[in-house]
Amino acid sequence: MVKHIKDSEETKRKIIHAAKKEFAGKGFSGARMSSIATLAGVNQALLHYHFESKENLYVSIFHHFIGDSSTRFADKINAEIDSWGVSLDVKLCAIIYFLIGIHFESHDDDMNKIFAREMAEGTGILHDFVKKYMIPRLLIIEGIIRDGVKEGIFEVSNPKMFTFNLLAFITDFVHGEEFLKGTEWHGELYGKKREVLYNYMLEQSFKTLRPSKKELKIPHLDKDKMKKMDYFVKMINDFMSQV
Repeated sequence: MVKHIKDSEETKRKIIHAAKKEFAGKGFSGARMSSIATLAGVNQALLHYHFESKENLYVSIFHHFIGDSSTRFADKINAEIDSWGVSLDVKLCAIIYFLIGIHFESHDDDMNKIFAREMAEGTGILHDFVKKYMIPRLLIIEGIIRDGVKEGIFEVSNPKMFTFNLLAFITDFVHGEEFLKGTEWHGELYGKKREVLYNYMLEQSFKTLRPSKKELKIPHLDKDKMKKMDYFVKMINDFMSQV
């Protein structure tokens, strides 16, 4: 019985990994269940047995690689940062440091292609995914900003816009590396990419959040706290390599 369950889970894993490649290369409309079965090395009937339809299989990719498997770490990271007992500005530094690390170290070309195709084709699945998984994560950052505004540490007219801009810039910078290869810009911006992006994001973020007629220094995130954030990045990478 146990062996049967393990075999079934391994079959589902093979199918999902094969489906990710198929959808990344051909998009939702162009992907074929027969091709996915061939890539997975299984009978096509097993695809319908485990997932019932191409739509369900497509949705399962988002849950498997980005949603359910990675969401479990969000609470742990939050609890770790809260346990430090530090001020909100230091918490923001830690989150920025973590976001940069996870974006650079957990780069999945196939998922990036699927996201790009999804936005272009607009099947609507991405909207549900964003509501369920991305918005709760954005709310963590927005909550820090709003609390900082209440305490007079930060001043910003639109915390949601700040949060969205923060995440969008980090994402665009990471994805932009490929476009700038072979140019002088690449060497300057990506030679020490994590350090360059981290310092820039701190500078821009704290300039934006500085209250009028007040000073808001960029806080120092010590090496011990950086190592703890690096540990979570590695832990997530190790986990994702096994899913």
